[in-house]
Amino acid sequence: MRKYTIGIIGAGMIAEKHIQAFQKTGRAEITWVARKDKSRLNGFASRYGIPRGTDDYRELLADPELEAVVITSPPYLHRDMFIDALRAGKHVLLEKPAAINRKQLHEMLEARHRFPHLKVLDCSCRHARLQPKFRFVKEYIRSGQLGEVYFIHHNGVFRNGRPGIEYHPAAKWFLNKELAGGGPMIDWGVYDLSFHLGLLNDEPELKKVHHAFVTSGLDKKDPGTPVYNVEEHGMALLEFDNGLRYYWERAAHANVEAPHETRIYGTKGGLKFAFCSWDSPLITFFDSENDGTGNARRVDTEVDMSSHIDDDYALAEHFIGLLDGKEDPLMPIERAAKHLEIIFKVYEAAGVKLP
Repeated sequence: MRKYTIGIIGAGMIAEKHIQAFQKTGRAEITWVARKDKSRLNGFASRYGIPRGTDDYRELLADPELEAVVITSPPYLHRDMFIDALRAGKHVLLEKPAAINRKQLHEMLEARHRFPHLKVLDCSCRHARLQPKFRFVKEYIRSGQLGEVYFIHHNGVFRNGRPGIEYHPAAKWFLNKELAGGGPMIDWGVYDLSFHLGLLNDEPELKKVHHAFVTSGLDKKDPGTPVYNVEEHGMALLEFDNGLRYYWERAAHANVEAPHETRIYGTKGGLKFAFCSWDSPLITFFDSENDGTGNARRVDTEVDMSSHIDDDYALAEHFIGLLDGKEDPLMPIERAAKHLEIIFKVYEAAGVKLP
């Protein structure tokens, strides 16, 4: 099978994950890497056997032999890189979040519409739609065993998990709203919305943000940078046009730990599980026997995760499937933009000014 030539824009930790995943597929040749820090460029390229490197991503885009790019730079840079890549005729795998404000997002969507023949995939499908638990839960809902889904409750609350401090401490841009777009509500929120709204075929449209808050400054640890203005903990209660209510809580650092748990409530039954691929494979189904007239029942099922190598590999394989013309994107940028609009409205309801 043919291999695709791919260039990597950005050369941090996330770029390394993409490179390793694409190389593992055997279907990609990483022929370029772009990194602004020229002093570290050659070492990074040689470590992964990448033949060409540049400190100007536009040089990479000018190569007519290059077919696709992966944009892994901090979010505030995505707009220009994305638009330039499309103008250069490259397919794009775009790291999340796609943009940090509506103006950037609008310009990116306009550019995408001018180049409909190019393949574009947003990475917010990575931890959500590419793994067996998503398919298992979606089939449960499709089968009608839950009845009408009227409420989804999700929390992912962690302690000492802040990007730029405890997690990947060298990446201080995570702590600056003007560079990252925000804290966990946007960083992880894109995955939460990708998973939960995807279960319902992306049909619900946001009607109202009933309540939202964000907070930070929950300890006195030195962040190691003068700018630290992203939230550490946030919550929102959302209402959608089909009557669905969605309670959504995220924290990279809070004084109570409540790791991933999703509860889906339907008129006939319900589900409880942790959606990430590295969490427990256990999914619990609740209903009443005899079509709702009998005793309460609980059924525990372990989803078979044996075929799932990891989320990054699944993402690389899916992108190659798009390039082959055999798959449709599980997260086109148009859909990712709808999720970001929900997040922007949550921030605004919490009194946060967008970058």
